[in-house]
Amino acid sequence: MDFISNLFGKDKTQNLFEASKIGQIENVEKLLKSNKVDINSQDTYGKTALNYAVNKGYRDIVELLIKSGADLNIQDENGDTALISAAKAERGDIVELLIKSGADLNIQDGNCETALKFAVKVGYRNIIKLLLESGADLNIQDKNGETALISAANRGQKDIVEWLIKGGAEINIQDENLNTALIAAAKIGHKNIVELLLKAGADLDLQDKNGNTTLTYAADRGYRDILELLLESGASLDVQEENGLTALMLSTQAGDKDIVELLIKNGADLNIQDENGNTALDIATEMEFNEIVELLLQSNASFSS
Repeated sequence: MDFISNLFGKDKTQNLFEASKIGQIENVEKLLKSNKVDINSQDTYGKTALNYAVNKGYRDIVELLIKSGADLNIQDENGDTALISAAKAERGDIVELLIKSGADLNIQDGNCETALKFAVKVGYRNIIKLLLESGADLNIQDKNGETALISAANRGQKDIVEWLIKGGAEINIQDENLNTALIAAAKIGHKNIVELLLKAGADLDLQDKNGNTTLTYAADRGYRDILELLLESGASLDVQEENGLTALMLSTQAGDKDIVELLIKNGADLNIQDENGNTALDIATEMEFNEIVELLLQSNASFSS
């Protein structure tokens, strides 16, 4: 279709949307010069011409609309701004252009995610670097309370965790389930990230909503290397999770003799009782883990009275 011949049809704003969608920069320019369109008009989806140009990756049209006074921070029905859309489309060149043009870096979309939080979630490293260098807020929490740092730790993204720490991310923020970045890293057994976070001052003994600490997760899941690191760093041995289980009880329940032995050597309390009144020795006996029973008895553990 010869779009230029239809420039002065019934709905010039709709023509602007269409020209921006399909990449016809000459038509966009002509419409803007006509002074008969509102550059920031939103359609039924809340999108502007700029939103459409960004979504389609037409950098030349994005640049033209910015120079013509487009509002960079209008949000569509999903809460996406031009910057968030550019991040989602992995268009670092457009992200850079929008940043240089003054786009707000910290607006949150419908999931309360910023451009940075989304880029971290999907691992778009070039965009993360641009946003970090430009001063994006590292500590904004999404609708689940997750920060960029928790997200990176949860996904095993060691390099991104390191960038965020260097950028000044708060280490001990907890999400809605009270997970910290350290707990997230321990859950997936990522020792290198645990080590980074400990060096940055992560709190060893914060508990999630189930009462678990980094240590109880490491013991329960058999991550000996992480457990040793936590013990060396002074983690509390005898914290009880919501059912009253300690790291020793959890490793006993898992039948992991090596972990049980490590915890005993480091001074774990052998006789704490869970919510049912059971000790580690009771648990080992009930589950017929005979080697662990013997180990506990040798260490002077007791049955519940």
